[in-house]
Amino acid sequence: MSERKINIWLNAGVIDGATAQRIRDYESDQARPLGLWSLIGLGALAIGLGIISLVAANWDDIPGMVRLSVHGLLISGLCGAIYRLEPRKGFLGLYLKDIFLFVTAVLGLTFFGHLGQVYQTSSPLWQPLLIWLLLFSPLLLLTGRGWLISLLWPASLMGTAISFLGWYFEQSEAPSSLIVAVITSLPVFALLLAVVMGKWSERAVFWRQIGQFALTILVAGVGFKLITDGLALGTGESNQFLSDIAAIQLLLWSAAALLVYFYNRAASGISIAAIVTGAAIINFVSSIAQPSAPVVNAILFMAFWAVVGWSAIHSGWRNVFQAVVAIIALRLIILNFQLAYDLFSSGIGLIIAGLITIAIAMAAYRLSRTLAPEKSSADEPNEQGSDQ
Repeated sequence: MSERKINIWLNAGVIDGATAQRIRDYESDQARPLGLWSLIGLGALAIGLGIISLVAANWDDIPGMVRLSVHGLLISGLCGAIYRLEPRKGFLGLYLKDIFLFVTAVLGLTFFGHLGQVYQTSSPLWQPLLIWLLLFSPLLLLTGRGWLISLLWPASLMGTAISFLGWYFEQSEAPSSLIVAVITSLPVFALLLAVVMGKWSERAVFWRQIGQFALTILVAGVGFKLITDGLALGTGESNQFLSDIAAIQLLLWSAAALLVYFYNRAASGISIAAIVTGAAIINFVSSIAQPSAPVVNAILFMAFWAVVGWSAIHSGWRNVFQAVVAIIALRLIILNFQLAYDLFSSGIGLIIAGLITIAIAMAAYRLSRTLAPEKSSADEPNEQGSDQ
């Protein structure tokens, strides 16, 4: 913490002199030699780039088996380092180990591409991604602690799912709605896994981060689908394939929401279950109706984000609530211009649209300031855990 901030608090009467000195003493004891670690990191980066440059310059001259052996030894060596760091706490047990985990996972992923290059094999991208996911998920989920790994795993899960769906739609003339629904429900399954494991694991913070990323992926995916329903797919007619997918998703997501509520009946668990349930219902209604009218699509879109906003208020997620208000305000502004499209040729129409836009922006700002919760409630036992 900067001395300037402490002085501001001291002059404002928020803290007294004794408290200010205790803060200074605490921050001094907790300070890390960031300059030293930055230089060490810079040196390590230079060494790594040098090794990569040497290998790249002599790549064709190195036998394939030698390259694969070195690649495998690097992975094994990093796994050994992770094993030695596992019991440690603090910087070595949290940050450095997660960095090693991340590098190991990346090396494991590139190993399959290296193997295909040496033996001149080819396969759909989802197959090596799936093998990598099956092999490295236990390592990542059993030993990871920080946000780097908690982001890597759900991102890899979705990358594998997207790659498979792309290949599946190319190969199948009549794709199964069940398969598509299950694959697109992977963020919900990851969220459910995070909630269950967070209740029993000593690394509750890590699992909560996985749940947050999985929930973010789900919300972003549903929001994007609602946008495309209105802009690209809205024909006013029901598409049976999309309706079947949405019906299966409704069942799967509702069951997952019920399990989330069963395992976590605190404010955050109720909020997560509400978001998943709202996403399932609104996604189903949108897929059935396929609305072409801008107003109907906007109502469905804002209804979904209203559920997210209510959940944010219920759990004290201030930043989430403010983001929701901004998203709804932006959708109202877009709707305003959609409805005033025929008036753009006149100056009066543009003036009216501009005035409405300003009014919406000001109302959203006031709303986000007055209704936003003060802070996160953090009322569940598993949120009190620490990975320090």
